[in-house]
Amino acid sequence: MRAQDFPRPRSLHRLLFSIYYLLFIISSLVGLTSCDLLEFDVDSDLSKVAAEMSLNYDTAYVMRGDTLPLLPSFKPDTLNIRDIFVRSSDADVVSVNLLTGRIEAVGTGWARLYVESVSARLLDSCDVCVMEPWAATAELDYPYETIIYADITVKGKPLTKDMTVGAFLGDECRGVAEALTFHGVSLMQLRVGSEDLTDDDSVPDLPDDEEDEGGYEVVRDQIVFRCYDRLYKQLYECPAKVNFDGETHGTLSNLYKIAF
Repeated sequence: MRAQDFPRPRSLHRLLFSIYYLLFIISSLVGLTSCDLLEFDVDSDLSKVAAEMSLNYDTAYVMRGDTLPLLPSFKPDTLNIRDIFVRSSDADVVSVNLLTGRIEAVGTGWARLYVESVSARLLDSCDVCVMEPWAATAELDYPYETIIYADITVKGKPLTKDMTVGAFLGDECRGVAEALTFHGVSLMQLRVGSEDLTDDDSVPDLPDDEEDEGGYEVVRDQIVFRCYDRLYKQLYECPAKVNFDGETHGTLSNLYKIAF
């Protein structure tokens, strides 16, 4: 073989240096990628960001016929992932219009709404209780009536225009609070109707739900108070209860206290 067929020393050095430099660049790129310092996928911003979605309600209370403004919030709020898909566990209680996004309470009971962010695959859910609309009972519907003149507060504050207070016997609303002013005194009046009264002359004077010596149980109906906040879709129940006795509770100088 002739001498000119062998690489000259300078050419060989250049070749080895080029190979070394190429290997150095490849190893550097691999190291950066493994440390998440270098990203090649320009569409992977959502996969590398700790995105979160939360709904404005965990549990919502609505009246039949109402709509529910279910609004998601995102973190970070700069991400464009606001398109959501909503599904109801019971369309006979809460319906979802897939074209308009309208969520409507169509029946009574409980339903769960499942919400998914379409682009980011984020999930959340909300429980919804649908109640029959509360309505005041006309005086002539029931032969007996208990009247309450009350001072009503929610978390220590007066009622707002979005709040309604109902008086219940069992699960049935028998009266709705009405704002009145008598002789300069502002109050809430509740008129609660019932079919009958407990005849105190015919049963022993015992505490509620106790048995007398004859073995039968005396159960007196009790009025339960609930407050519905239409703005925040919340329901509150007052711990205080009033026996349905056909009497008047509270006076202008000493209003009955109902605190939620």
